[in-house]
Amino acid sequence: MSNQLQIAQQWLDITVERFLRNIKTLRIGSTGELAASFRAEVIGAAGSDQIKLRVAYSLYGQFVDMGVGRGMAAGISKDQKDFEKKRNSLGQLRRHLRRPKPWYSKEIGYQSHRLAELMSEATGEILISTLASALPASASTINL
Repeated sequence: MSNQLQIAQQWLDITVERFLRNIKTLRIGSTGELAASFRAEVIGAAGSDQIKLRVAYSLYGQFVDMGVGRGMAAGISKDQKDFEKKRNSLGQLRRHLRRPKPWYSKEIGYQSHRLAELMSEATGEILISTLASALPASASTINL
């Protein structure tokens, strides 16, 4: 369990560091608000072998990842004259055309798969060591 907890903590540190690197590489935000909003923790339940990981960040980051945002003010619809001042016929802002900046979605897919590999490897090592300690000291044959 402690080995898995250590793996989870190291994985979480690397994942958050890569998220922050992606944010910097894609030049997301000029204030640094998204990067400063990251909170990560490993939660190990006492008396249980479950490990939970929590990564929290500003909701704004999801919108940047998807390429959406900058909605209209409340009450403005396409048939009003104010709509055409800032938006084209598709509803896109004339000045700020949004494009996805995948800082999160690609990275979390890769990192989740990597965590699964690491945890299964750690579980396999625990299983083998437990099995080896339970075998009798005399020679034995295992047929697979």
